[in-house]
Amino acid sequence: MSRDKRAILVFYGVVLLLSLVIELLYIRTVITFLMVLLMWIPGIVGMICSKVFYGKEGSLGIANKVEPKYIILGILIPSVYLVGSYLIAWAVLGDPTTGMNSEILFRSVIMFLPGLLGSTLTAAGEEIGWRGFAFPVLEREFGTRKAVFINGFIWALWHVPLIIGGVYQSAVNPAYGIVSFIVMVMLIAVIFCWSRSVSGSVIPAILLHASHNHIDQRYLQPMSTDPRVPYFAGEQGVITIAIAAVIAVVVVRHWRREYS
Repeated sequence: MSRDKRAILVFYGVVLLLSLVIELLYIRTVITFLMVLLMWIPGIVGMICSKVFYGKEGSLGIANKVEPKYIILGILIPSVYLVGSYLIAWAVLGDPTTGMNSEILFRSVIMFLPGLLGSTLTAAGEEIGWRGFAFPVLEREFGTRKAVFINGFIWALWHVPLIIGGVYQSAVNPAYGIVSFIVMVMLIAVIFCWSRSVSGSVIPAILLHASHNHIDQRYLQPMSTDPRVPYFAGEQGVITIAIAAVIAVVVVRHWRREYS
């Protein structure tokens, strides 16, 4: 068995086992610290695996130089598929009924970057593991297409116990919610893996993840008052999935040009 295969089996095995324990505890207690710990398990295990299996050869893409355009894209891309889909959903459903006055808008703009920074601190824990460590190892062992599929599918499954437990993205029918969530996460995994590959750094993926969480969970979800919105927009919304699919196609084409 190759070193890469051993490394990835250990990484995913340890991450999934430890995560399941923390997820079950979180479902029972809903203690915020456990969620933060859960999000850092992939990163901590990834750093340890990088050191154990690769020593000085290991690279998580943390310190690598990155072009500014990938930083900007990391912050902006989630706005396209999230804000765009929510605006369409709100227009169709006549939501949100709470409205957006100038004071709320001003406060939202002022607090966006500080809030994004806070989200980055937790998103980094996941991305250092999923994209910083795991994706390059998977790509070397299985090739890009299979690596993206494996990376995205396991990342999606990692969330499923929380959905079943009713503590994460539980506003829709459970069966629909799980299937749509897996599809959505696998689509954005294409974007996240692309950012890691073409930039040579994990920082854009961290920003993609942080921006996604911050925009959806701190702004768009709280503003939505119609219970039908999650079926149209958000991590289980059909409009969001459709827009994310279009963006995934665009980045795949760019990816192919980069390596053609």
